[in-house]
Amino acid sequence: MNFDHSHKRARDAGEQAASLPDWDQRYEQLSAGRFEGEVDELRVGPVQVFAERANQTVMQAGRVCANRVSVALVRAGQSPGWFGGHRLQGEQLIGVSSQGEFDLVASADMQILALSVDLAALRELVAQVDGSEAELPPVPLLLKPTSAARTEYGLLLNAALRLAQNPSELSAHPASRRMLALSLCDALLANLRSGDPTGALPASAASRRRIVARARQYMQAHAHEVIAVPDLCQAIGSSRRALQYAFEEVMQISPVTYLRAMRLNQVRSELRQNRAAPVGDVAARWGFWHPSRFASDYKALFGELPSATRSAAAAREPLTA
Repeated sequence: MNFDHSHKRARDAGEQAASLPDWDQRYEQLSAGRFEGEVDELRVGPVQVFAERANQTVMQAGRVCANRVSVALVRAGQSPGWFGGHRLQGEQLIGVSSQGEFDLVASADMQILALSVDLAALRELVAQVDGSEAELPPVPLLLKPTSAARTEYGLLLNAALRLAQNPSELSAHPASRRMLALSLCDALLANLRSGDPTGALPASAASRRRIVARARQYMQAHAHEVIAVPDLCQAIGSSRRALQYAFEEVMQISPVTYLRAMRLNQVRSELRQNRAAPVGDVAARWGFWHPSRFASDYKALFGELPSATRSAAAAREPLTA
């Protein structure tokens, strides 16, 4: 049974997203300031455990890789987060499967402690314990285990990560790795089965989520065009007031501010990946036609000028002949 442990620090939201290759996800930095994040990850057999945090509010969207399921313990920072339309405050358990995309607004300093397991391994465990006809429990967006069960889950995942930092016992004894993997699988199944999952979203929350999702989809599809708020409202069938309220409630920023942040994140990603294109050309492709205003907006969001991003990328990965 394979065993691997890594600890990665990131200075960019996209870099942090890429540090978890089993997750097909996109990160957008929403709050202003230099990004600092870290991911502590353990892999043992069919199991992945990781702890993630960042000092900025980040929009995370995507899915876990095929044939996996994940249950994460999230601890919100001073501001609430949002997951699938549900408001996240305090400490809660959320579920993610490969059957659909998730959307998470992770507030600054939100702590994410997650366990992801291969579905085949889970099905085998369920068949051994409950019989060959037994089925896996569903994966709700938001779980409601007891407080004691939630605490125990967090302690187990943290203990696994601490154990990985001193791996001699796990490396030397395959049986220890197998027992750890089984314990983690059991914990995930227990949380899927315990307590009642939250019901459907209230109509108001579901409406806000639809408005934000449709607006983001339209913005991404027309990112290279001029997008005015009246055009956006007409395209998604929403009033200006409903659009504004939905973004401020879910994303914690206005739709205009989000559109600018989305485009700036796209510029930053391209600057980090394509060091041949002039900064001005990259900015113009994403709708920034005034160089001084673009540089000011970029520095306000990321805490550095575009030229600094380009220089850091060049220093990190030298050009090849």
